[in-house]
Amino acid sequence: MEKVEKNKKVSIGYSLKDESGSIVEEVPTNFPFVYMHGCDSVIEGLEEALEGHHVGERVIAHVPFDKGYGPYRKDLIIKVSKKELQNIGELWLGMELEMVQDSNNTEFSIPEDPRDIYSQTTEDESGIYVIREIQKDTVILDGNHPFAGKDLTFEVTIVDIAEASATELETGYPDEEFDDEDDGFDEDEDFPEDEQNNYGRHWR
Repeated sequence: MEKVEKNKKVSIGYSLKDESGSIVEEVPTNFPFVYMHGCDSVIEGLEEALEGHHVGERVIAHVPFDKGYGPYRKDLIIKVSKKELQNIGELWLGMELEMVQDSNNTEFSIPEDPRDIYSQTTEDESGIYVIREIQKDTVILDGNHPFAGKDLTFEVTIVDIAEASATELETGYPDEEFDDEDDGFDEDEDFPEDEQNNYGRHWR
C-alpha cells in the first residue's frame, strides 16, 4: 500500500483551525490540494504529521507557529508609492499582490490562485503582500502570511498518493499546476523608465 513519503504526489482534503478552534480554511476531498511530499511545498509541521500515512487515513496535526508560517515580522510591512501601482488598476483594503524578486528586479502582480497558501518563499521579501492601508500618496503592504505567529490545527484526510512523473520530480510541483498556464507576462520584457523606482521594483 502506498504511503506518504518523499517524492510522492499527495492529494489531501482538510479543515484548518486557529487557536480558538474556529475554521479558517477548508479544502473538500472532492477538490483536494495536491502537493509533492518532501519538496518544501507545504509547511514543515504538516509534512511531518503526514509522513508514513496511507490513503483514507484521517490525520490531526497540531502545528506550532515555528513549524508553520513563522513569527509575525514587522520588517515585512512596507510602504510603496501609488505611482508604482498605477498599472495594477483599482486598489482596495485587503487586496493581495504578488511580489517576485530576483537579483535584479522586484515584480508585483495579482496572484492567480489564492488557494496556494502552502508554498513558502526562499526570499526574505518575495511572496504575497496584502494592502493594509491606503494613504494619499502611498500604500502600506503587509508581507506576513495570514497565519504568521499562530499555532494551527489541521484535520486532514489523505485522498490519494501517486508516483511522481519525471517532470514532477524535477520541478518539485504537481504537473497540474502548469497545465495551460500563461499569465501573459514576458519576464524578459523591458519596462519604461518612468515605471521604475529606486528599488528596481516593477508592477504589472
